[in-house]
Amino acid sequence: MNKAKLSILVFLTSLGLLAAEAPGAAKAYVSVGTVGTTENITQHRYTGRVTSPAKVDLVARVSGELKEVGFEEGTFVTEGQIMYKLDDVPYKAEVMAAEGLLAEAKAKAEYAEQTFKRMEDLYNKQVTSKDNYDNAKSQLAVANAAVQSAEANLIKAKENLSYTVITSPINGKVGTTAITKGNYVTPASGILASVIQQDPLRVRFAISNKDFLKDYGSENELKEKAEVSVKLGDGSLYPLTGRVTITENQSNEATDTVILYAVFANPDNKLSPGSTVSVILRKNEKEIYPCVTPSAVMHDGAASYVYVLDEKNIPSRRNVKEGVQKGDKQIILEGLKAGERVVTDGMLKVVPGSEVVPVEE
Repeated sequence: MNKAKLSILVFLTSLGLLAAEAPGAAKAYVSVGTVGTTENITQHRYTGRVTSPAKVDLVARVSGELKEVGFEEGTFVTEGQIMYKLDDVPYKAEVMAAEGLLAEAKAKAEYAEQTFKRMEDLYNKQVTSKDNYDNAKSQLAVANAAVQSAEANLIKAKENLSYTVITSPINGKVGTTAITKGNYVTPASGILASVIQQDPLRVRFAISNKDFLKDYGSENELKEKAEVSVKLGDGSLYPLTGRVTITENQSNEATDTVILYAVFANPDNKLSPGSTVSVILRKNEKEIYPCVTPSAVMHDGAASYVYVLDEKNIPSRRNVKEGVQKGDKQIILEGLKAGERVVTDGMLKVVPGSEVVPVEE
């Protein structure tokens, strides 16, 4: 390039700079919004499984003909309700026989005790031999042992008699019966029916250790401040909320998650054990944070940032830490204060340090 051309280029560049610095130079028009505030409710979604805290499998503990089925299949039963009755005649007979043997043993023991007392008195008077005394003492011990054995047999006989009536140990819903009236039942017959508690129920779900530590920090904090909601299979929100009552005693090594159990009242039986639900875990501690229009936040390789205007409408970059987006609001955890003004549109026209013309939203 010759000297003439270079001089012309320098001259034109100088003119451009002067024009840019001239008081009448055009200023960029940008949309501007005011930093507001909103509640930052920490929540996460998980997939959960409804489980029952109590399930009982009813089985026969003695053998006999099934005389009665005391429930309708698929209905709700109460604790202590008679579910099955077996033929109890043989077991009543066993109780009567055991009672007779016990009475006989007690009579023999009473006689042996009287004999021993006589022998003891004669022995002390040196009227009978030591051998006779020892024999009477031994007979008394044998008689007392026979009484204990007879008492044990009577207890077992009464227990077997009680097993002829099978009751439900819990409130819950019973399924179908495996054996009907008239069939012969033994302990090997397996499960006759199952009763599953329906109210309250638990929802089992896994959360990451990262969420657990970041949002709560401890098990006590989780149980105290976590509120659990569930959506049912049809997408509707279950009307009652639950609370976390149990955390497993170790994390899953493969997924780095911990299993939680939340308990829910189930008065209308909308929750069904074994069903899948969508779990919403929410921290019931509401905190107020600044918020902006999502379009105000820019991103580059270093950080998220916004352009903040001072009182002279001069923008400057400020790095921020984002929270969750709540509808049309972007929560800002760090970097902004309520009442500040930020550029929400026209960022590409912004030159940091150069005045802009704000168009208020």
